[in-house]
Amino acid sequence: MNICKLTIPGVVAAALQLSSASAQDVSFGNRLFHEKADCQFCHGPDGDGRGDPRSPGRAANLHETTLNRDQLIEVIACGRPGTEMPHFDKYAYEDSNCYGLGGKDLGNDAPHDPHSTPLMRREIEAVADYIIKTFVGK
Repeated sequence: MNICKLTIPGVVAAALQLSSASAQDVSFGNRLFHEKADCQFCHGPDGDGRGDPRSPGRAANLHETTLNRDQLIEVIACGRPGTEMPHFDKYAYEDSNCYGLGGKDLGNDAPHDPHSTPLMRREIEAVADYIIKTFVGK
């Protein structure tokens, strides 16, 4: 009986901590999406692909994406060759970590630098997590 009394508060405390950490992750990803990386410029503030009229257009509707977390991280880091999707990893095409290709392999199809600023790996992961928790399938 005493074990149950000790376990229940411990479980509740752990659940609250996980919930708080998750909320912080979403908040961090939200700020990156809307401010630092300015993903909303192309994808729209609601992730529906309706970005700023000055954006290149044709951005993906993030509610409809079928990409998993690892794939989203790769697309954010590496961009999409031959499209307007930029790479947010500053060194994406200085080696062959993106789709097994270097910038010289892609020529004019190499994703360009973002109009905003590059992101660190943990920031790229936070944006992917924010997209999954906020837009995908909703």
